[in-house]
Amino acid sequence: TGNGRRESFRCRPIPRMTNTMILPGREDPEEIIRATASGLFVVRMGGGQVNTVNGDFVFEVGEGYRIENGRIGEPVRGATLTGNGPAVLMQIDRVGNDLGYAVGTCGKDGQGAPVADAQPTVRIPEMTVGGEVGDGTRRAAR
Repeated sequence: TGNGRRESFRCRPIPRMTNTMILPGREDPEEIIRATASGLFVVRMGGGQVNTVNGDFVFEVGEGYRIENGRIGEPVRGATLTGNGPAVLMQIDRVGNDLGYAVGTCGKDGQGAPVADAQPTVRIPEMTVGGEVGDGTRRAAR
């Protein structure tokens, strides 16, 4: 549904998100990690943006770790996630039973509005991850 929100009564309402939620599943989050040969375990997202017309997004990874052979490994710095929201949501193949909550701010057109999200551990088999290699070159991987 469409949502018109504003920072305060002094601002004009604009279409923007409110709350996003993925319901928990039945899987043990540790088992989801053990079943992942190679991947990125994202603990905290950073800033980003979404094209509200087509659903394309780019988000910074605030805190993330490599998954190698089913184990959480070294920290990853400077990573970004890009993709299409509806397409990525359709790719979720495992859902954990550990519902977590986060609050933040949606910034748009110079206004900030409080938002919240809730989701368990989820596994997305394929997503574009970009960032810097140790030598400073940029690259993207799937």
